[in-house]
Amino acid sequence: ENGVFNPKTSFRLADPSKHNSVYGYFANENLAKDELLFEIPRSMTLTNGGDPSNIDLECDTARNLAKELKLGHSSKYAPWVEYLLDTQPPGQLPSAWSDAGKALFEKLLGHGTEKELPPFLPTAWLDDEWLNHCQGSNDPVELHAAQLLIQRSWDNVMMPIYDMFNHRNGHWFNSEGSVVGDEPIRVRATRDIMAGEQIYTSYNQCKDCGGRLTNYGTPEIVRDYGFVESFPQRWIFGEYDVAFEI
Repeated sequence: ENGVFNPKTSFRLADPSKHNSVYGYFANENLAKDELLFEIPRSMTLTNGGDPSNIDLECDTARNLAKELKLGHSSKYAPWVEYLLDTQPPGQLPSAWSDAGKALFEKLLGHGTEKELPPFLPTAWLDDEWLNHCQGSNDPVELHAAQLLIQRSWDNVMMPIYDMFNHRNGHWFNSEGSVVGDEPIRVRATRDIMAGEQIYTSYNQCKDCGGRLTNYGTPEIVRDYGFVESFPQRWIFGEYDVAFEI
C-alpha cells in the first residue's frame, strides 16, 4: 500500500532445507551500494495512536499490537502479524523466563554483588515496565505483544518489514534506514551486496542508534532481544572503563 519493495530481495528461511531455520532478508540478485531495498509509508507503522514518547515501553503501542495479534489473519497487518506469530515465540527475553531461569541467570551474572557483570537489570523488563508501569495484564497475548515491542520496535514504533531484519555487525552489517521524522521509512544498501547474501541491520551501530555505539553491547542485546549475537561482539564494562570487541 503505497510502499516500495525491491523485487531483487525476499524474506525466506536462512537454510531452506531446515524447517526450524531462522527467517532472514536476502538478496536474490546483486544489489548496488545505495540501492533502495524498500520504502514503507508511515501509515503502515503501528504506534500508540498519538504523539511519540521517550518512555522505555509505550503501553498503548503494546496494547494496539495485542489487538492485531488477536485479529490474526483479519488484521490489516495480516502477513506481518502471521510472521510474528509463526516465527517469534514468547519467552525469548530473560525477563520472560521462569522464576528459576531468571534466578540462575542473575546468579551467573553476580546480580546484586560488587562484581556484577552486565547487563544492568537483566530480568526486569516485563515486571517493571509492562506489569508495573503499564499496569498490564498477564493475558498471554498481551504479554507476547509487550515482548515483541521490546524486541522488535524502533523507539516504540513497530515497522513491518524493517523489524523483520536480523542483526549482525562488522562486514555483515550492510543496510541503513532512515526511521526518524515523518518521512517514509527508506532502507538502502550500504555496500554492494552479492546474490545470496543476507541483508542485516544493527541494533547498536546504526546511524539512528544514538548513544548505543559506546554503551550498548552483547550483554544488553541478550537482555533486550533475547539472543547472543554472532561475532563480532562488543563487551562494555562501564564501571571499569573497559570495552573490547571479539
